[in-house]
Amino acid sequence: MENEHFWSLVIEPGFVQSAVWTIEGESTRVLSVGPASAWEDETDLVTVTDTALSATVQNLPEESQEPSKTVFGVPPSWVTDGQISRDHLDKIRKLCSELSLSPTGFVVLPEAIAHFIKSEEGAPLNAVVIGVSKSSLEVTLFKLGNLAGSVSVGRSISTVDDVLESLSRFGSSDLFPSRFLLYGGNSTELEDIRQNLLSADWTHDFADKVKFLHAPQIEIIDSEKKMLAVCLAGASEIGKVS
Repeated sequence: MENEHFWSLVIEPGFVQSAVWTIEGESTRVLSVGPASAWEDETDLVTVTDTALSATVQNLPEESQEPSKTVFGVPPSWVTDGQISRDHLDKIRKLCSELSLSPTGFVVLPEAIAHFIKSEEGAPLNAVVIGVSKSSLEVTLFKLGNLAGSVSVGRSISTVDDVLESLSRFGSSDLFPSRFLLYGGNSTELEDIRQNLLSADWTHDFADKVKFLHAPQIEIIDSEKKMLAVCLAGASEIGKVS
């Protein structure tokens, strides 16, 4: 008998992406990851998501059953007090009713990424995780695996200024982790932002605002790794898996 299949569906501002996975013994096996698809407003979210799911299913073996149980990956700004806020919950309910999806839970993207990195590297994440969309940055701070908080700032012409503003909102006089992880739906833009952040002198120019021991490493969590993170986090909620 074939193992039960599940969807992971990541909804970010402007992009959706999906994957199909299953649990085999104590492991998560990702069977197919679809490409990120752009959406603009709620009127086209259902159509774009339907197309994204169809593209993901095309890579499955013919005899595989299409899933209905779905784990949603959402940005931190969608979540208040551990629950998805009502207006965003309405979006998810509409997707579920129109596309015959059965929600089994949700994971917050930076937390899923932190969990994934810990499983990959064997150590708790100590980093600033930055979600990038067209109009905002969502900056989440992890200190030795502990979630220290998340802030959202509107984008300006300077990504460096936006990250500085985000970090200063944490109000921490401690050293910040010298590692930035970028994620988002637009891979070209992520590389541009990475270059911008690399060009800044974090240890000297901004020492009055934020403190780093040395210049931050700046890495991109590509879309496939982001989907693997959501699948693993979803599977961990369902059973004890690696």
